[in-house]
Amino acid sequence: MKPLWALAAACCIFAPLVANKRPDGGQLKPVILVTSLAGAQIYAKWNFTSAPFPEHWYCFKESCCWHQVWMNLDWFAPFQKSCWLSLVKLYRNSSSHTYNSIEGVTTGVGNGTENIRFVDKDPLLHNDTYVYDQIIDALVAAGYTENDNLIAFPFDWRIGPDAYFNPGGYFELFQSTIESAFVRSGSKKILIVGESMGNALTNLFLNQFVDQPWKDKYIDAWISMSGIYAGAGIPLYSTVTLNTYSLPSIVGKETITSALRTFGGIVWLFPDPGYWGDYVFMSTPAGNYTAKDVPSVLQKANLTVSLEMYNAVVAPERYSVRAAPNVTVYCWHGTDVPTRNYFEYDNDSFQNDPTTVYNVSGDGSVPLGSLEVCKNWTAAQSYPVYYKSLPNVTHQGILHEATVIDDIVALATTQT
Repeated sequence: MKPLWALAAACCIFAPLVANKRPDGGQLKPVILVTSLAGAQIYAKWNFTSAPFPEHWYCFKESCCWHQVWMNLDWFAPFQKSCWLSLVKLYRNSSSHTYNSIEGVTTGVGNGTENIRFVDKDPLLHNDTYVYDQIIDALVAAGYTENDNLIAFPFDWRIGPDAYFNPGGYFELFQSTIESAFVRSGSKKILIVGESMGNALTNLFLNQFVDQPWKDKYIDAWISMSGIYAGAGIPLYSTVTLNTYSLPSIVGKETITSALRTFGGIVWLFPDPGYWGDYVFMSTPAGNYTAKDVPSVLQKANLTVSLEMYNAVVAPERYSVRAAPNVTVYCWHGTDVPTRNYFEYDNDSFQNDPTTVYNVSGDGSVPLGSLEVCKNWTAAQSYPVYYKSLPNVTHQGILHEATVIDDIVALATTQT
């Protein structure tokens, strides 16, 4: 079975870049759209004819083709949930820094702009699962051509950032995607547009994978929407406590939480201990738990796999994304939306629902403190940082915010 990053590198093939001028004669910068946490479609195919069969006899033994496993609510029907879980769970290899599926299962992301419009292809669910649909439409109306000078960069949000650095991993793929777009466009610098976790990936890439001459040559600017730069309380809560992670109740608490607990990408978004200091994220009658106390929370909840991933991708400062990227940045996010960030429990197991949940200002998913880390970059780099907070705009809602879409189009079609 191929590691996920190898499969992603093999299947991400983009059409030649052929359209770089607006109908009115202006120039178009190549735009790369980076997806978010849970924002990329994931597909699986499987063959258990020779591999160990899953524990559930009623699961199909072999697939005829690729099947979408995220997001597709059909998998959460009775007798399908456990089959889905077998297909999406990951197993981390600490020595190779890879995240693999069970033997017999191969997974990959849906590539191309057509697959980053919505996470679920069902039109009835588009109001809840939209990603870049309106932004793509607006850029196409401005003269862009999908999969030519408007390029999708979806990534498997389940895997941890340690895997991004592997040979053939997402960082090599990101670099080659940018360089190819630059060459095919006639040496036009790239505008990166990211949302949510896609911005954490982008900042880690800019800080730790490429050097300053490379950034100066290839990057025009980076638009960060709803960036999560110091973690958040919700990913921790969603891993520790049985819940449906804002999904319909049909999904089932045990099913989704069992999957989340194997995803290094979720653990990476736990509160950053280097940023939050003494801020309390969880409490029980026995005491309070800050970001630095997360290992104790995971131990008490008997989450040994999550603890191992935490020690690999959160504890090392290498994977922090608070540092300035040294490129021009447009940092936009919502604010003044109640955001769960502090969870009070009546026992130390953390398994039952918290007795009290406290909200802070944020965008409904990420607290303000994490969203506005980019403000610190103004003093830390010579390149400009244009910061804007949007009252009452949610984490996902920013993707449909009319003023945001207009600004993206203006930046994409204006030469700098």
